Amino acid sequence: MNLFSKKSGEGVDTLIMDQVKDVESCLAEFGRFMDVAVDPATDAETLRTMATKVSRKEEAADVSLRKMIDSLNASLLPATRSELINIATSCDEIANRCQNTALMMVFQSFRFPESYAKDLQKMMELIGKQMPLLMTAISRLFSDFGGLLKDHSILDEIRDLETDVDDIEEKLFERTYAMEIGLAEKMQMANFVDAVADISDIIEDVADAIQISLITRKA
Repeated sequence: MNLFSKKSGEGVDTLIMDQVKDVESCLAEFGRFMDVAVDPATDAETLRTMATKVSRKEEAADVSLRKMIDSLNASLLPATRSELINIATSCDEIANRCQNTALMMVFQSFRFPESYAKDLQKMMELIGKQMPLLMTAISRLFSDFGGLLKDHSILDEIRDLETDVDDIEEKLFERTYAMEIGLAEKMQMANFVDAVADISDIIEDVADAIQISLITRKA
């Protein structure tokens, strides 16, 4: 059993993996952005330059996505085309969220308190562990569908990491709303914490989409 026949899916696997690699590259660039964003010594121009780099990576992921979608041919079942497009566009949302968060932080001249650095870096570290697991799961859709169908524990690993991210997010929310600052400032800070954590949620959503593909074919 496979996601599609070798003939009908020829080249699609390479193109979707190219797109996912571009998304991973954007996420890595966003990680570097976050490293400097929590450093009080970082000036506004440096932060803007880093955000621009995230945007360039997001644009590359968009190009890869369009190329992959254009490659889908009529020999693929409509349901399979829909599944592939759903997985690819969901992955693209990871890059979109990275770009939007970085740009909004620059446009709003927002900086996290230095005391948040360790928690945010841990959050990015966990998200950084999710992404290669997701890439492996997507690759196995093409190279080892039967094995992934029998053992999809890799998807559970992604979910476990998302739970860990949620735990950090909740603690940061609690700290934020306990601070002696205005409500508007608390809400702005909480929104940016949520934006970072939401990257993990999106990765989990892609893992869920993969599992749905598995269950559909198992049935």
